[in-house]
Amino acid sequence: MTLFRLECKTHIKTLLIWIIVVAALTVGLVSLFPAMKDMGLDQMKSLPKDMMKAFNLSDLGALTTIKGYFGYEYQYVMIATGIFAAMLGTNALAREEAEGTIGYLYAQPISRISIVGWKMAAHSILYTLYWLISMVVAFFTCVLFKESGASVSGLFKDFVQLSFTGWIMGLTFLAVGFLLSAILSSNKSATSLSLGLVFLTFIFGVVGKMNDDFETLIFFSPVDAALPSSVFKDGIEWKYIVTDLVVIVVSALLSLWIYRRKDLKV
Repeated sequence: MTLFRLECKTHIKTLLIWIIVVAALTVGLVSLFPAMKDMGLDQMKSLPKDMMKAFNLSDLGALTTIKGYFGYEYQYVMIATGIFAAMLGTNALAREEAEGTIGYLYAQPISRISIVGWKMAAHSILYTLYWLISMVVAFFTCVLFKESGASVSGLFKDFVQLSFTGWIMGLTFLAVGFLLSAILSSNKSATSLSLGLVFLTFIFGVVGKMNDDFETLIFFSPVDAALPSSVFKDGIEWKYIVTDLVVIVVSALLSLWIYRRKDLKV
């Protein structure tokens, strides 16, 4: 429990910065909806259909509604969210070795399994707080700027589903980040690895949507399973959620197994 509190305290400043930045970005983007909903549709119609599908623009008419507009704009915030979750994971274990604090942990009556377990719990709570606050800000901002006639109850239902899929998405990147952190001995490459992980899987989703022959790649794109435009239109795609859950469990177990047998630099 001491390690849990220490981890939360260590990352609380970073958490607050991310919450403030994402909240400000969300309000800024959604506040543009009244002015943007009737602009730019003719220019977008000239884009290739496959490209529009890949970037979730296949239904241009939806951009004139708050759900359609938010679904398109917020996909980029989802990418940033994935990066935040991945960075939490990749820094979790390797940071102790890089900063020399692993000796302090070894001085405590705690096993390696407990170290990984408490860190996973703390970072999962941190991500969950970030995501819940982000969703609350996004929902009330959409309610404030929605078009006349839009159903608040319908919007709330969609946001409940988005909250779940986005939470699973973040935990997936967090778990894979933990696995990488268990393998690494330094967190110097944590940021680049996090960026690479999120953008690579996002590209998998883009390629999968552009070419039916590579549709399987979407299963390796956690961002795609949680895109607001997809969730608002089709609901929760459970086949992708189950894939993410399998990745989370396997990554967590491998992290425990690898870290338990790892030669640590004390």
